[in-house]
Amino acid sequence: MKKKCFKVAAAAMAAVMVLSAAGCQGGGKSEETTQAETKTTEESSSADAGAGGEEGELTPIDDYPASSLTITCPPGAGGGTDLLLRAMAPAMEEYLGVSVSVVNKPGGGCAIGYAAGLQESNDGSSITVGVSELLGLPYVADVNFTYEDYDAICNFNSCYGALSVAADAPYNTLEEFVEYCKENPGKVRIGNSGIGGVWHILAASFAEKAGIEVVHVPFDGGGPAAVALAGGNVEAVPVSPQEVQTYVDSGLIKVLAVFSPERLPELPDVPTAGESGYSDVMMTVFRGFLAPKGMDESIKAQIDAATRYALEDESVKEFMATQNYTNNYMTADEFKSLMDREDQVYAEQSRALGIATK
Repeated sequence: MKKKCFKVAAAAMAAVMVLSAAGCQGGGKSEETTQAETKTTEESSSADAGAGGEEGELTPIDDYPASSLTITCPPGAGGGTDLLLRAMAPAMEEYLGVSVSVVNKPGGGCAIGYAAGLQESNDGSSITVGVSELLGLPYVADVNFTYEDYDAICNFNSCYGALSVAADAPYNTLEEFVEYCKENPGKVRIGNSGIGGVWHILAASFAEKAGIEVVHVPFDGGGPAAVALAGGNVEAVPVSPQEVQTYVDSGLIKVLAVFSPERLPELPDVPTAGESGYSDVMMTVFRGFLAPKGMDESIKAQIDAATRYALEDESVKEFMATQNYTNNYMTADEFKSLMDREDQVYAEQSRALGIATK
């Protein structure tokens, strides 16, 4: 691994715990990408457990083992994760035949919620929503858990970052941006959503792969970072497209590339970073369900089925469309593989940036 070739603003180091504001976690429409739905059409046999009716059809069940289901939400009330969970809960309740409630346990950059979730029973009465802070926290904060202390159930929503710059910047492509950074080492400031957060790690990973030296400047969330770019206080941001959309529309910002698997429907003319040779530079702001270790596979399968049932509910689909959430369903194995891959990036970049505490 390369030794760090980036500068971190000295004043930034006091902001370690701003992880709770990272990425798309703050709100609904204002912070969510509008990537078209990438639904999984082939469902695993384990995920189909508890589903009735014709093959592929999900019908409500009457044998859920717990009398209720509580979803622990580490992000705070009113944020993007909370709003989506509350939109899905009634449909999940209809499918499972028991009450489904969302309980926010914010604090410590989501550390409080994740520590609490691990103490819950594995009898099906409680699950926890996993967001990207779960991966970053163990490297920059004094916590005694990692994502591996939970079992993955499924993922239901994701968004990706985009490299945005000032509209009048002297570069119009990712290649030109990289060339400019190489010609002006340490001059380009890249704003992010907080030290150790998803957009900070994404920017650091890209800088390393591109072989450029930049200054990472933290803000209290992706939205404020976008404001800083529009105001000329930084030269670039790697936040979600929706977080910069207002400034793109007003002619203050342009998007050079998206760090997503494919081009985004709302930005069809903007290439992916992979098209410029950076296909391995990608960080996902995910939302998925996690179970306490030891939960019976049949219970996890019923929760998975309830999640898919909710994603197909018309009211949920309408909510997600109007608020610009994506249906990015992943099976437990796919979700676990995603976290495995990105955990390695958090580990490498946290240490390279000198922000790792362990």
